[in-house]
Amino acid sequence: MAVNLEQIGTRLGFYMRIKGLDIFAMGERTNTSATLISNIVSGKNYSMDELLSVLNNLPNLNSHWVIYGEGNIFKEENIALSSLDADLMHKNRMKHLTEMQKLLEVLDEIERTKKNTSKVDELKARISELTKKL
Repeated sequence: MAVNLEQIGTRLGFYMRIKGLDIFAMGERTNTSATLISNIVSGKNYSMDELLSVLNNLPNLNSHWVIYGEGNIFKEENIALSSLDADLMHKNRMKHLTEMQKLLEVLDEIERTKKNTSKVDELKARISELTKKL
């Protein structure tokens, strides 16, 4: 299973929006820098060790979901919600569902772009072969 840095960044950005965190607050929460968080969210210039360092400082975030897109965004907890929390979750449910739909659309577009890039590379190679024969 291949790891896609752009998708990891998109998923971490989604988590940050749910939690209402900007890159500076996320850097503070994870004891890292805003630059590292920015690099992860943009999908470039970071190592897996740095990503794991960030994820280890977010105990309720499911790191498997961030890296592979599988499972739930949050780790399962056996803590009962208060009625106030349940009401708040119900009110924000549609907002979160809309945000999740947007996330899925972005991830689909990334996949389509990746497939188109491989087709473009194939066409360039074919053109190169044909020009050698001229």
